[in-house]
Amino acid sequence: MKQYPRPLNKLINELSKLPGIGGKTAQRLAFHILSLTDQEAESLAASIVGAKKALHYCSVCGNLTDQDPCLI
Repeated sequence: MKQYPRPLNKLINELSKLPGIGGKTAQRLAFHILSLTDQEAESLAASIVGAKKALHYCSVCGNLTDQDPCLI
């Protein structure tokens, strides 16, 4: 991998851990994220954290939901 500043390398490394995301795609995503406004980047980060905190699998059917049991 090219030598990038440490924060950029960390971002690329974390993105490349996502399924289906290789090194080049992770680099493209990282550079796209860096081109976002601060507000857009913070909104993206908040959406990820919010989804991680709010969503879980239904104890009855295994559907991804924000309430247990889910509506299905």
